[in-house]
Amino acid sequence: MTANIRTTRALGLAAAAAALALSGCGNPGTSGPGTTATPPAAEQPTSAPTTETTPPTPSPASSTAAAASTKILIKGFTYQGAETVSPGTEITVTNEDIETHTITADTGAAFDANIKPGAGTFTAPTEPGTYPYHCSFHGNMHGTLTVK
Repeated sequence: MTANIRTTRALGLAAAAAALALSGCGNPGTSGPGTTATPPAAEQPTSAPTTETTPPTPSPASSTAAAASTKILIKGFTYQGAETVSPGTEITVTNEDIETHTITADTGAAFDANIKPGAGTFTAPTEPGTYPYHCSFHGNMHGTLTVK
């Protein structure tokens, strides 16, 4: 009788394992990662007519203004960003270094801003042109601001 009980248990375990394995399987292609289920025809949404809209094309003046960055980042004793701006733009400068820097025009008095760690601002010249600049405290720091 012991062999009969073992056979019955083995068959029961095999049936349970098969039922468990099959319960995780659904219709092929309707479950699991990377697959999407297709609802039965009665549940599928009806297609609505589609209309395409074309976004408005920006005018050249607005795209130039939108493309102009108004931020300069000082990090690792280098200037990054705001290479071209519109005349009179207020430029935000974020200084991520632990030392104060300046943004000083190389010639004339077009701009000279002291930027402590944190943030500061200065105003771009109103006259179009190219303005090379430097840090008065750190001779290796240079940048160029183009106003147009």
